[in-house]
Amino acid sequence: MTSLENILSLPKNESVGKHKTKIINAIRKENQKKKKGKKFNQKLIDEIKKELKKNIYNIKTSSKKIKFLILTYKDNLPLAKETKNVLKKDWNIDADIITGYKIGDTNKITKYNVLTHGLKDKIIDVYPNDNIYYLEDDVRFTKNPLDIDLKKDIVWSVYRRGKLTNKPPHNVITGSQAIYFSKKAVKDLKTFLETRRFKHLDGYLSDFVIKHPHLSFEQVVPKMGYEEAHPSLISKEKDWKKYSKPN
Repeated sequence: MTSLENILSLPKNESVGKHKTKIINAIRKENQKKKKGKKFNQKLIDEIKKELKKNIYNIKTSSKKIKFLILTYKDNLPLAKETKNVLKKDWNIDADIITGYKIGDTNKITKYNVLTHGLKDKIIDVYPNDNIYYLEDDVRFTKNPLDIDLKKDIVWSVYRRGKLTNKPPHNVITGSQAIYFSKKAVKDLKTFLETRRFKHLDGYLSDFVIKHPHLSFEQVVPKMGYEEAHPSLISKEKDWKKYSKPN
């Protein structure tokens, strides 16, 4: 762990994501000393916080125009708004909240395809000519979401487990918390969504990547985030709770 004394010497021309965890952990360690009645450096803590407020650690941005879109549903809007605020606070990224479907809205909307219907109707059909960073409403990033290879057509940055390189039928990525799609990928995905039967979004998108080898793809390893703890209508608590913590 980086010591508190070394924080101010960290480079100030790099992504805040590269150092923020070190900063937070160092301050947390010093605060733990305070709680235990041990000697701690309150003056240095205050100095670090002051520097952070001045935003001396520049956030990496991209000249490529990308729409960050958070898919949610009406009952989950508070969680989506929290995710939107965290993206802005932590990474200076502006995201739009897209209200999709709730399980049972129609006979066709089930827990197995609700996200896929939302992606098609509310995102891909609405933004067919944009670079899209698809986000689920519970995602939290441990690194700058833009610290990816934006030359790729598809970048799967936050997920639960799995790899497309596994032998069938295990060549599936589970969890679709955050995925970047280039304009080229969006165009092909729109066609795919119009012709292929819907199922769980992560399995659906895994099939899409496999069946479109002309699209460049990267699965970020290790993944760049996790799921914020929350009630879920799709996943059982025991299934997702183990993924609701940083890497």
